[in-house]
Amino acid sequence: MRRRDVLAAGGLSLSLAGCLDVLEREDAWRELVVDPPGGVYVPPKVDEMLPLGDATVDGLAVSLAATRPHSFWTVAGEERTRADVREHHDVHLMATVADAETGLPVPTSVETTVRGPEERIDGRALWPMLSQRMGFHYGDNVPLGGDGPRTVTVKIDPADVEATGGLADRLETARTVDVEFEYAAEEIESLERRLIDEDEGRGEAGAVEPMAHDHGSESGHDHESGNGHGQHENHDDHGDAREPILEDAVDAWLGTARSGDLEFGIGLDDSDGDEIAVVVSVHTRHNEFPVPFAGLSVAPVRDGSPGETTALTERLDAELGHHYGAVLERERLEATAELAVVLDATPQLSRHEGYETAFFDREPATLAIDLE
Repeated sequence: MRRRDVLAAGGLSLSLAGCLDVLEREDAWRELVVDPPGGVYVPPKVDEMLPLGDATVDGLAVSLAATRPHSFWTVAGEERTRADVREHHDVHLMATVADAETGLPVPTSVETTVRGPEERIDGRALWPMLSQRMGFHYGDNVPLGGDGPRTVTVKIDPADVEATGGLADRLETARTVDVEFEYAAEEIESLERRLIDEDEGRGEAGAVEPMAHDHGSESGHDHESGNGHGQHENHDDHGDAREPILEDAVDAWLGTARSGDLEFGIGLDDSDGDEIAVVVSVHTRHNEFPVPFAGLSVAPVRDGSPGETTALTERLDAELGHHYGAVLERERLEATAELAVVLDATPQLSRHEGYETAFFDREPATLAIDLE
């Protein structure tokens, strides 16, 4: 496969400096949440981000941003491994790739090469990642060297999913684009880092607010006792990756079902004849971020348990958005009153803090079917 398988007390923000060094070590933050719950939880801090630049190439919109380097967790199969900060890491580099026409985030493989005026500084494939502030993106801790002009060449492979229509034409070829910016270490060091207090839900089940909702401020959070996930209405420059567009696009909307911290929206499309297309959107429970690179299947429920499963194919469609789908025989669906969505493989996404224990729940999500 081509995909890669705070400081503030009581709300007072502080920058990295002097006597606070012992608390500002990256490992010190983890001591604030010693025993995280087995699912999405409110992390101990949120970090401000610095936009680096945007570019559009052959129908793809690319954005680069940076924040302080920090630990994250990679996922391979069902195993997760913490990627720690090293001395040579200057920033946590983040890239988003979206179809410029529809705003849909594109699951693919992304490589970056960082160059200064006279030398190549770094080159690597970025990890596909999920964070509570950005949602789905690509990132890694990288060196940038001393202050000065930088050029980041972003190489984008063809989409790692099945695309339809005009999307297929735009996503079937690789392309590269350069993003230029002026790097200053002081700008990174001065980025705000805010502690999430215990009374704000730190370490409890839930999630901080995404940037598209709070317009980049570092004060919001979203957990069970606060704002619900259905209240996010703001859009960023490339569309809202959290917008649940599937409900209005399918012929028959069955509703939503949940398994752990994943929420599935299930619909039926092209429902004439002997076959029916089953379409499943997958979002995070709290912030409604789309979740790519998962292994999913569906199965009619027999005697309370899923029967024979049919694997779902990950897809991008201008009308249906990011989803997983398969075609089933009508008589197979007519013979059951419930349909189960089964998580065969946890999303192969690296996780920022607050997501590292999530999406490993394998309990099927079931939903009633009525074809009348």
